[in-house]
Amino acid sequence: MAQTAKDFAQADARAEAQRREFPAPSSNYAEAWAEFNNQHRLDERDGCYFKADGELIQILQIDESGEIVGYFSDKDNGRSRCWSRTYLGVVFPKPPFAPYWHKLVMQ
Repeated sequence: MAQTAKDFAQADARAEAQRREFPAPSSNYAEAWAEFNNQHRLDERDGCYFKADGELIQILQIDESGEIVGYFSDKDNGRSRCWSRTYLGVVFPKPPFAPYWHKLVMQ
């Protein structure tokens, strides 16, 4: 599956709509996603936190198998490019529906 959003704004709108329409499944999956991410230390694996300063908002598009097939961020910098390489292709637990839009705010 290829990315189905044209840009960050469209991916963000889809993530926000999903959160409003399906609050319980979205919240439950966010917890499972975070547990898997933390268990594998994916956000720390490639040293991305140190590639730029400031807040970064990321939207991950997840397919029915749990694979990250799309990556969108509000900034194009060393951190976003690093996390794009880290996350694209990783298979997380299967989401409750697909495409699933997972929003992350990184400090």
